Amino acid sequence: MIDQSEAEVVSEPRSVSTLESFATAVRFLTRIPVPFGLNASTEHYHAALRASVVFFPLVGGFIGVLTSVVVVIGCNGFSPLVCALLAIGIEAFVTGAFHEDAYADTCDGLGGGWTREQVLEIMRDSRLGTYGTIGLVIGVGLRVAAIESLLSMSLPWTCASIVAAATLGRLAILAMMMTTSPIMSRDSQAQNVSGTWRTLLSALLMTIPMWAFWVYLSPGLAICSIVAAIVVLVWFRHKVLTRVGGTTGDLLGCSAFITQLVILIVSTWSG
Repeated sequence: MIDQSEAEVVSEPRSVSTLESFATAVRFLTRIPVPFGLNASTEHYHAALRASVVFFPLVGGFIGVLTSVVVVIGCNGFSPLVCALLAIGIEAFVTGAFHEDAYADTCDGLGGGWTREQVLEIMRDSRLGTYGTIGLVIGVGLRVAAIESLLSMSLPWTCASIVAAATLGRLAILAMMMTTSPIMSRDSQAQNVSGTWRTLLSALLMTIPMWAFWVYLSPGLAICSIVAAIVVLVWFRHKVLTRVGGTTGDLLGCSAFITQLVILIVSTWSG
């Protein structure tokens, strides 16, 4: 016969390993098939997702590395514009346009909704509206234009900027999680993740190789890019709190997209 204390131990879900946390982050942010941990229960998956948050910026950095590799290969024969389009296209294929979708839904919701309920309902709708279409064309267009402009500066700076922007964009997700509560009444995976100062600091230290070279190449421009991204992120958070009072998965994904975009744009500044 099992006593109460033993029963609690038996029913307690197993702990999440570091490898499983990283695999969950890769599977959540990309379409790369990762078989590890696929048979986990719902409760264990949610635990793994919470633990995986610290790896979001690292996975973002690897995505940036992939985009940079495409840029390096593409610039040997293609024009900067074609190269930039190929890089963004392949990145969208690998990620399933995850953050682009969140950004478009946010544009639709905040642009088309008058009340909190309308904003949330529009973002829940999978169809793409006018605001989302215009926002996506402008947002993706600016990313392509920024990479094309970066290529006119230097290839090392281009690659370093792409990797740093991809990394810090996912770091913005942690910052939003840490400072803004999720909307619990909404069926969203944002309810199953959270960020703390310790998580944010750990992620920042873990990703030093992803952004240190970028800062080394041009400290002033890198700092200006980070400051601009923080200002925009603070503005976005204020707008989110004013309009809906909390975060959703779409709003977290949008924060990554706009942070990444701002860093790329400011990185093109030539003085």
